[in-house]
Amino acid sequence: MRRTLSPYPVPETEYFERVLRHDPNSLTQLIAVTSASLPPVRDLFAQGLGLYVPWALLDVAWVSLARGRDGRPNATSPDLRQILDLFLALDDPVTREPEGMTRWEGYLQRATHHQGPWQEDAYAQLSRSIALLDQTPYPGDADDPLEVILPGWDHDLLGCSLADYLGIVHLVWGCATAHPNPRRRGRFALDWYPVADYDQFDGLRSPAQVKTVLNRHFVTTKNKLRAAFPADHDPLLRRYTHNPLRSRPLVGGVPGGYLVPVPAAVLGKATPLGLYYTGGDNKSEWGKSFTNDVGRLFERYVGRQLDLLPDAEVHPEILVKLSKRESKKTIDFFVVFPDLVLLVEVKSTRPGEQLRLGKPDFTTLLANQFTRAFEQINRSVDLLRSGKHPELADIPADRRMIGMVVTAEPFHQINTPAHRVDLPDTKIPVMVTSIAELEDAVTITSTSLAKLLCAADDAGVVSMRQLFPQHEFLEHNAVLEQGWSAIPFARPRRPRAEDTAAAEPGNGPGHRP
Repeated sequence: MRRTLSPYPVPETEYFERVLRHDPNSLTQLIAVTSASLPPVRDLFAQGLGLYVPWALLDVAWVSLARGRDGRPNATSPDLRQILDLFLALDDPVTREPEGMTRWEGYLQRATHHQGPWQEDAYAQLSRSIALLDQTPYPGDADDPLEVILPGWDHDLLGCSLADYLGIVHLVWGCATAHPNPRRRGRFALDWYPVADYDQFDGLRSPAQVKTVLNRHFVTTKNKLRAAFPADHDPLLRRYTHNPLRSRPLVGGVPGGYLVPVPAAVLGKATPLGLYYTGGDNKSEWGKSFTNDVGRLFERYVGRQLDLLPDAEVHPEILVKLSKRESKKTIDFFVVFPDLVLLVEVKSTRPGEQLRLGKPDFTTLLANQFTRAFEQINRSVDLLRSGKHPELADIPADRRMIGMVVTAEPFHQINTPAHRVDLPDTKIPVMVTSIAELEDAVTITSTSLAKLLCAADDAGVVSMRQLFPQHEFLEHNAVLEQGWSAIPFARPRRPRAEDTAAAEPGNGPGHRP
């Protein structure tokens, strides 16, 4: 059992004081070297490294760089271990709240949304970015055409193609974690990679071009972190809020190239969520249009995943005529199995900060995001069961029905009774499922997805993933594999003997064997 240096809870002031004893250059370099050698999060605890979770390491780096003073004593590995121990024992609002389950529900919201993104499969996330934004067809004559994700959008937003942007991420991550020279791990320098090998990129041809993209999207400095550190933060919640090293995971202005305190944060820049905020949260005039376009593409991306099912017919949204003057659209997809009809509604929604912080009204926040989706499923069930609408003739009304709301990011705990209390009652069982869970589910081979869904409903489990260990799956999801094959330094393209292991096909972050 972990033995804390101070009894829980530790006040933030004590944690700060311990971090600030050390020179920030020394401490963050130690963090970078340590992070570069760590296994994936899912393996940390099994290897006795539970203290060294990336969210803790990144917070220590943030506090040290933003508030530390140069010239203080250097940090050692025992110092870092003590600091991380204090971080994991930090005080939380749960210690101030009345007894009862409500306070623990808020704590679980904070903990799962804080830690969850670090535990998503990086291979799937990076592949999904390309598959969603670059490879999902969208008809030009659609009723709701794309507004800004048009040819050349990536060059306007990112300064290069989307594929090259992900290639930069893969290259930086690979160098920081697997450079042949151990002294260079935890860092990245442009002159470490031969210019001749830039032909792995689609359009970038020089270190100067890569540097421009890095400075535009990835690099921060101690001065910028210091200026942006919140002055009036809540000491119980600060660590759960946005860490600027997530948006800018490379630190410039230090000797020996860019410092990469936590390489896993670099990968986060190229995930769909990282790109969503890069395009939609940058106060550009087309930011809202960008996020709307992502939502339009996401719906069609879900359709691509459903099309992978070998034993189902997928019917897209149907316009049902209710009267001479009124028509209504159904849910986004009907998935017809021999023994089940799955009603799928797509929500390109993400947990907002108030929900992630576990505020007392988080169930109301959930209702605001999901009420329409649940009502849409109820309406479609009524239309189908009525038998009055010839537009629905191809959808059987006499089979078991289950509803599914597919979200772009996980909403942890949402399928539990406590989280569903403020959502509308549904006429059929409805499960909220993240796209990551669906990407795995559609590759099941040992049974039908229909049978898995029915088993999940019968057992009252809160997610399909709980039943995954009982079944076998394809080695790869075909849509994700297509996306992966388009990423420079990941795809099998012009292999070179001198490339590092991290740049070889199939050795990327989180790539499933």
